[in-house]
Amino acid sequence: MRKIELELAELRTRLERLERRVRQLAGEEAELPPPTPGMSPDPQYIIAWLRSQGLISEPPPMAKVHAQRWEALSEEEKQAIQWELDHLPPGPMASDIIIENRR
Repeated sequence: MRKIELELAELRTRLERLERRVRQLAGEEAELPPPTPGMSPDPQYIIAWLRSQGLISEPPPMAKVHAQRWEALSEEEKQAIQWELDHLPPGPMASDIIIENRR
């Protein structure tokens, strides 16, 4: 049942994006002007402008779940995870392993 809920949420997101673009093309919804060069704009404005241009999309529902889990962690847990990722043991990259296994 969880997979169906995720697929439904993804479909809603795609439909909302499509409807927004149709409204923009029909002139019913004004497009955001591009950020002003040389000024440091609000990051939320940049994201909204990139979305209005179709350059980025809403994150999938599962990414939002992972982001909420990350934000719920304490600062110590986040730092411990960052340290672990920064100090992974050397070894072949996953892409190298995949390429090697395809031969």
